[in-house]
Amino acid sequence: MDRLEPAMLQFGEALGGSPDSVKDLPFSEEADKDGMPEELYVRHDQAMIHNLTVALLNGHHVGLISPYGTGKTALREIVRRDLGEHPEFVIGYLDNAYETTPRGLYATVIRAALDAGYDLDSDEYRQLREGVPWVTDEAKQAVRDLAEQVEAADRTLTLVVDEIEDFPAELLPVLQTVADSGVRLFLMGTPAGKDRLEETRDTLDSRIRYHEGIKPFDREDIAEYAARSFAYFRDESFNGQGPAPFTEDAIEAIHEQTDGNPRDVRLECADTLAKGAIAWHQSDSDVEDFQIDRRIVTSTVTS
Repeated sequence: MDRLEPAMLQFGEALGGSPDSVKDLPFSEEADKDGMPEELYVRHDQAMIHNLTVALLNGHHVGLISPYGTGKTALREIVRRDLGEHPEFVIGYLDNAYETTPRGLYATVIRAALDAGYDLDSDEYRQLREGVPWVTDEAKQAVRDLAEQVEAADRTLTLVVDEIEDFPAELLPVLQTVADSGVRLFLMGTPAGKDRLEETRDTLDSRIRYHEGIKPFDREDIAEYAARSFAYFRDESFNGQGPAPFTEDAIEAIHEQTDGNPRDVRLECADTLAKGAIAWHQSDSDVEDFQIDRRIVTSTVTS
């Protein structure tokens, strides 16, 4: 590792970046961050994106269910961005399901509507003048009031909840009450999250339209992700350029190694970049002439 890290940083500099640590290199974008930057999102499952958007536009409660590592976060952000371009939506985001409290859930919905320009009568809702101190009948009525205002404007008040598998079981009735108040739900999680929602069978669960299984990356998607990561590393915009120094057969080998699982693709690309850095240091090639091919993808690191 003592020899690998300097080699990787030098390789990164030769590729046109200015890395201070290996966490700044391509395919390391999620390290010490809340998530992958938007510039790296690959719209790889267009059918799923279309179906989710249409279901939400039609006012349904929607559940996106897929195992870990299959690209739910990126897909969520793509749909979130797409919905943000539709004036029909007023959206609140509850990203940290495991840290959610009843107060936080109600506050998220109320704040989303207030930030969108809707209003509550301060005389009628005295307890809410400084926020939502706790869940009261007044807070519940405020959600109903705001949802009705939004609906009257031909818009939809939508709550996005990620990692539903971590959502506290005791808060499922609260989530159902919010839905009963006119708020539409966009829920995301693993199959375990769907199992948890089934605890509310015949009520909330039966009203959710589930969309299950995100398509894996194909070779073109992997090439686009690699190209986006290199462009992001060089502080450039992605404009359809190729994934150099990765070759076509390197992309094919990464696809074979990972079956297109997005998380595994990122990890395999990072591992391949490290092996490429060693190979470059052991060669006499200028970086412009150096290629990371199938042989490097399937090799082991030797330094």
